[in-house]
Amino acid sequence: MQREECSEDLAMDLSESSLHRLLDLIYDAAEHPTRWHGVYEAMRSALGVKSIHVLGIDRRHATLSYSDGANLPVEGELAYMQRYRLDDPRLPMILGKPVGEWTHCHEEVPQEMVDTLPLYQELLLPYDRRYLSACTLVDTPEAAIIFSIHRGAAEGPLPPGTVAFLDRLMPHLRRAVRIGLRNFIYSTQALVGHLLVNKLRQPVILASPEGEVVHTNDAAQELLRTTRLVSVEDGLLRLPEPHLQELLRRCAAMEQSLKAADAHDAAGAALAGDFHSLRVAQPGQDESVYAFFTVLSPQGAMGTFGLRPVVMLLFYHPQSAPAIDGNLLYAVFGLTPAEARIATLLAEGLSLKQIAQVQGTQHDTVRKQLRAIYQKTATNRQPELVRLLLHLPHNAALA
Repeated sequence: MQREECSEDLAMDLSESSLHRLLDLIYDAAEHPTRWHGVYEAMRSALGVKSIHVLGIDRRHATLSYSDGANLPVEGELAYMQRYRLDDPRLPMILGKPVGEWTHCHEEVPQEMVDTLPLYQELLLPYDRRYLSACTLVDTPEAAIIFSIHRGAAEGPLPPGTVAFLDRLMPHLRRAVRIGLRNFIYSTQALVGHLLVNKLRQPVILASPEGEVVHTNDAAQELLRTTRLVSVEDGLLRLPEPHLQELLRRCAAMEQSLKAADAHDAAGAALAGDFHSLRVAQPGQDESVYAFFTVLSPQGAMGTFGLRPVVMLLFYHPQSAPAIDGNLLYAVFGLTPAEARIATLLAEGLSLKQIAQVQGTQHDTVRKQLRAIYQKTATNRQPELVRLLLHLPHNAALA
């Protein structure tokens, strides 16, 4: 699974020289937008926190228009959009406060909600992002830009000294974002979903329900060079017949189902819906490619993949398969990020006790999650599960 996790938090530096260095970087990024990522990395280093995340919401299109930061696990970002954002109580709290006023989740979110809400139990706690402190940097008719800091359970909430340091930094950060606001609003040239799938090791192609290719990540471009079973010709996805027509037929049916659903149901199901699968092969040849696909609605995906329905295709090519990918485990079995990580570590040879140590969780918690993995994958024992993971397409039930 691709992760940008660092092995440990960095030591903080809240000195005057650190403050002035960050100010220089912030105003430099206002003039050179490609340098914002370096600002987030420098801020994370100075603050000694788990991660920094800056989120942009384009109010004109009601889309997620910007997402970047430091030490953000890509599968966590995708899982948030796919499953958890609609049940996140923190976002309306942040947007409900005046610009520049902090929201500290430990002051706003009751512990009983932390103990029961899937957002915390399945995403934030397994990724050790227990504590969030956030404020709105800009809120205009064009866009709302949110700055957030994440800390782990062992680190606790932001200490007062760090908050005081940030309060000196925030007016400059808000000013720089306002200066370059156009870089944070909706753009078809910089869709958030495209930027996220670019980070995945699994080959991903985004296409219209009619087969017009709109985006391929690097892994997919490598796949196109590796096999003749999948190609792009004149901007259109090509598969051997009858596989292409079967794919397009099923995508059209999925699109119609989305259109038939009311807005609430579509928003809840668009990205969290089932992936379908298709084995692609030529008669008389041993080579095969497996495609897992779903149709994403603009409403359900907050416009992160565009303003029209788009088909997301994840490919598995046994002859050139990367290491086990958590997003494929989600696509095929619906594993949560925490469950996908446990499955991956098992396949890498770790024991349950070692996995608990790696994750900083209790052994009983890992055993409980393993039982959920067994249920979702229709397996009963660890050797059976590992065999399934290492030979996924040959053992998974393909629709």
